[in-house]
Amino acid sequence: MNRSNKGFGLAGVFATVVILIVAAIFSASANSSNETPQVTQSQ
Repeated sequence: MNRSNKGFGLAGVFATVVILIVAAIFSASANSSNETPQVTQSQ
């Protein structure tokens, strides 16, 4: 594994952004599926 600043910098930032986006989407879908029955019952 080459840990040079140029190579790992761009790949690391790109990988981190992708992981954060996937985690945010998964978290949002989990929250919406958990909150939907509660909202339906309260109304």
